[in-house]
Amino acid sequence: MLSRRWLINFGLLALIILFTFIGNKYQVQQGYQPGNRILKLDAANIDSIVVKTADESLRFRRNAGSWQIESPIQWPANNINLERLLTITRSETDSRLPAGEIDLSSIGLQFPRALLQLNDTSIAFGATNQIGERRYILIDSTVYLLTDSHYPFIAQGLLGLIDRRLLPASLGLQALKLPGLELTRLPDESWQASGTSSFSQEQLQQLVGNWQGLQASRVKTYSTTNSAQQKILVRLGDGSSLEFFLLSISPEIIIANPTIGLQYHFDKSYYYQLISLREKDNDA
Repeated sequence: MLSRRWLINFGLLALIILFTFIGNKYQVQQGYQPGNRILKLDAANIDSIVVKTADESLRFRRNAGSWQIESPIQWPANNINLERLLTITRSETDSRLPAGEIDLSSIGLQFPRALLQLNDTSIAFGATNQIGERRYILIDSTVYLLTDSHYPFIAQGLLGLIDRRLLPASLGLQALKLPGLELTRLPDESWQASGTSSFSQEQLQQLVGNWQGLQASRVKTYSTTNSAQQKILVRLGDGSSLEFFLLSISPEIIIANPTIGLQYHFDKSYYYQLISLREKDNDA
């Protein structure tokens, strides 16, 4: 006779196998029925996002249509990646099971990989199943099996969810002091370069536009082991100032923002788009 414990374990194993089979069998055929939505939330009505992993806790707030990081730093967020994360509100699946009928430790939900809170709704992310690369998630008292398209954004942490531009336009750049070149915004929104008239307004506008719009190829935690070659000073619309460090121009341009503890990497070909300007040919 099998012991009662063996019977319970055998039953749980059978449920996991059945759950995985059902989830994969009906992923396409029945996965888009209106009644299979996992959340009763409208992404447009979400104004608060909290992401928690074993390594960090991030808090975001929607402000005037754009996402801002509130904690652990205060800085514009990567709107595209956060909106992609919010597509979980439209997720549908027919693979679901009451949490009380499955061993949560066997699917990584006893101690979740990550927690996502949308307004007041919490979503726990567990392990992936071995077939179909779908992930177990827990909402309230129900376990779902979803295509694993949302957890990767969470796993990137702050480095994947922060705006990859040096000075997003929402910060309201007013002055930029580069090595050998200082730019100031005038009341008519044009830019003035101090001490020189050899640069056209188009050149100045493009340089400022690159600081506000050019996305870094990657963002990393600021490495204090790299000494600053130059300092770059910035004055923002709210009157505050920031100091950037130019850490490298080759083999790549690295500009650090020590205030938020991050460094931005750009191809070295952007030197005359970010750090300096080419003098106009007077003989042209």
